[in-house]
Amino acid sequence: MRAASVLAGLVLSALLLIAAPTAGLAREPPNQNDPCSAVGRDTCNTTGVGFYQRYRYGLRWFGDYRGAVPGEAHTFCIDLRFWYPSPDYRFRETTGGALKNRDGRAVALQSQQKMAYAVWSYGRSANADQQAAVMLYVHGLMGDGEPGEVDPSALNPRVAALHERIDRDASRFHGPYRIETKLSTGLTVGKPASATIRVLSAEGHALPNLRLTLAGRGAGGLPAQVRTGTAGVAQVPLVPTDATGVRVGVTTEALPSTMPRIFTPTVPAAARNGQRLVAPGSQRVSFQVSAPVSQGQITVSSAATPAVLLAGEVASDRVTIGGVSSGWRATVTLRTYGPFRSADAIRCDQPPAAETSFAAAGPGTITTPPTRMDGPGWYTYVLVVPGDADHLGATTPCAEPTETFRVEVQPRVTTAVSSASVRPGTAVTDTVIVQGLAGEQVAIKAALYGPFPSPDRISCDGAPIWTGTVDAQGDGQYLTAPFTLTVAGYYTYRESIDAIGLVRASGTACADVAETTIAVAAPGITTAVSAQQTAPGASITDQVIVSGLGAVSAPVQVELWGPFPTPQDIVCSGTPYWTGSFVAQGDGTYTTAPVQLQSAGYYTYRESIAGAPANDAAATACGDVAETTLARGQPVVTTVASAEVVRPGSRLSDRVRVQGLGRTSAPLEMELFGPFPTRAAMRCTGAPYWSGRVTVAGDGEITSPSVVVDAAGFYTYREHLVGSPVVDEVTTACGETAETALAAPAITTGRGEETATVAAPAGAGPAPTRIRIGDLGIDAPVSPVGVDIANGVLGVPPNVRRTGWWRDGAAPGATSGSILIAGHVDSARAGAGSFFRLPQARAGTRVQVATVDGGTHEYRVVSVRRYLKRNLPTSVYSLRGRARLVLVTCGGPFDQATRHYRDNIVVTAVPT
Repeated sequence: MRAASVLAGLVLSALLLIAAPTAGLAREPPNQNDPCSAVGRDTCNTTGVGFYQRYRYGLRWFGDYRGAVPGEAHTFCIDLRFWYPSPDYRFRETTGGALKNRDGRAVALQSQQKMAYAVWSYGRSANADQQAAVMLYVHGLMGDGEPGEVDPSALNPRVAALHERIDRDASRFHGPYRIETKLSTGLTVGKPASATIRVLSAEGHALPNLRLTLAGRGAGGLPAQVRTGTAGVAQVPLVPTDATGVRVGVTTEALPSTMPRIFTPTVPAAARNGQRLVAPGSQRVSFQVSAPVSQGQITVSSAATPAVLLAGEVASDRVTIGGVSSGWRATVTLRTYGPFRSADAIRCDQPPAAETSFAAAGPGTITTPPTRMDGPGWYTYVLVVPGDADHLGATTPCAEPTETFRVEVQPRVTTAVSSASVRPGTAVTDTVIVQGLAGEQVAIKAALYGPFPSPDRISCDGAPIWTGTVDAQGDGQYLTAPFTLTVAGYYTYRESIDAIGLVRASGTACADVAETTIAVAAPGITTAVSAQQTAPGASITDQVIVSGLGAVSAPVQVELWGPFPTPQDIVCSGTPYWTGSFVAQGDGTYTTAPVQLQSAGYYTYRESIAGAPANDAAATACGDVAETTLARGQPVVTTVASAEVVRPGSRLSDRVRVQGLGRTSAPLEMELFGPFPTRAAMRCTGAPYWSGRVTVAGDGEITSPSVVVDAAGFYTYREHLVGSPVVDEVTTACGETAETALAAPAITTGRGEETATVAAPAGAGPAPTRIRIGDLGIDAPVSPVGVDIANGVLGVPPNVRRTGWWRDGAAPGATSGSILIAGHVDSARAGAGSFFRLPQARAGTRVQVATVDGGTHEYRVVSVRRYLKRNLPTSVYSLRGRARLVLVTCGGPFDQATRHYRDNIVVTAVPT
């Protein structure tokens, strides 16, 4: 490397010297005319990985060189300010002698060791910053730089950080190196051991992550290569294989050389003026360690397979041999002792029941050949493993728990009940056949469960109704004690043998067909209907008492027949009115589902139980009195006339609603009576004004045909529902308000008009006696009146000074309806009438009405209207709507031909 000296020509050198700080210049080399430099840059193409950078000492190359020394990819200069290297300088590696810098100062041995570490461990990089850091570190070790000339912080932070890392690692891990290997103590053939290996630097630090190559003798399982960990330690497993000893050799991967490799130019001019180069160098370090090995003790662990088996099955021994080398070979003997009645009775001092041999090789697990075990009892294995020169033999102890196994017997039990079907009161037994005991003696437990309603309800979880025990002296056929079945139902036997000694548990399944019997039931049925008389639309049920079933479950079919007109007509054939069913869970009382009776008539229940394997058939009689009910029609007839008030010549009809028939048809006769002058005069005798007949199809509503009412007066309907043996007769009352309509009479109260007074009887309301309208000078007496049927008019008194109150209308003080008072306007003979000045009334005019009870009622006029007489509103006769006083007289032009006024004047007032 060089500063001003690398510039070509004395002029350029002078300029550079002027530009550079004079205080920092080092001693110049002998000749500044570098053949490989132009403007401070290498022209011999030997720069490698790095970069040029100008700093206080001028322009300089920071990095390595390539191509100057044949075969070396990375070299670093060790002399500052000397010629760039050239392959023409014929560099030669320098051996021997002390390393000095160009100032003649010796480079310390430790610095050379660090240099060798840094160039090998970090100087073979393709990273420019790292190569620059190595170059600065090398020059720092040479000690030929001016203050700050090899300071890494003058370049960049990356170079500075790498320089610090290189310095730290080189200081800790430089050579020379040594290998430290420690083997486990007390090495024994076949016993796992280990070797602990570390590669230590000159400073005593273990090198981390170092690959080691291993070679050994007498050490099985030794890996070919290992790597030291981050702590610099490799833990290596091994197993000694023979008693002659163990030897382990360790060789490292390439490590940095202890001393740097220095290359010096040999061409005379370059020898004085050219810089020297240092190249990476490596070395491999080897070490061997050995230790004695003791004869190994063979270890044997084994497990009988399976630990428990059945007579006739095969057993084997799973043997694991340890403590031997991989090359070990031997013939192993397996001895089987038994059978014994218990584990405590096992002995191995008699000849074995069986003996076999098999070959074993190296450590591992072997399964011995299988052996068929026929007799029940306890058995044990004993293994004999012979020793050899490297191993001590082994014999497993007698009755070792893992080597002991038990051979058991599994009995098989089959049974058959004495009869598949019996009657209650019959005794049953069960035949039990036992096989597979192989001479063992057991107690057979028998249990009888029941009664159950059906096969699918059989369970053996509850308490049995009978239990017993049979002693079995080996395989054979046995019979349980008899037991009498008293209740109908399903019964099942279940036998079991408890596990005891060398006998395994066994038993029959619950509800096995061969174990099951039926105590056949003879059922009886009695019933009672919920009501022996009811009404259409009501619901009935039947109470069914079942006896004789015991615990048997049986479906009960239910039929309801009807309706019939009389009890004598009842039959139970064809299609029933309703069918249902329920399951009788043994004897008891059951209630059928409710059934609604739609029509009037007689109904009867009939129940039956079909025959089945568990029960006989049973049925009730048809038409039994206790099973029969009468749905009697008790109809209710309500009617409403189509209108409260109509004009003469209009049509009337009646809306009839019938309830209580259900769906029973019945004839309905309808009559219309009238006309009548008053409600009190209404009668429903004699020939009706109109009559008709229809058939109603049960509960519902119908409308009668419309009838024209020609004459004024009251008309009233009466209905008659014709009865039958199962339906009550009904006739509505005569003169019901809802049944009554008024054909409104005309009101004629003018000159020359004559009416017949129709007296009306006193009623519940206070009759008016006088009417006064002070503003009009009206003060007239009032008489109750009815309808003049002959003339079709309201029967106003002929005395023009009196007024007429329609008695069938509302009375003063009523809360609703029209209080109708009519009066004459005038008379050709008598002059002005009581209501002569009524047309002069105006809204707000006050009206007073005195009543027979001494009271006075005051009203306020709200309207004054004029209507053609033929258009007089029918509402003046209505009892509906708000309470109001209606005053009527005649008005308008007088018709000389008819001798009538054309109009009616209607004054309406409301209570004050």
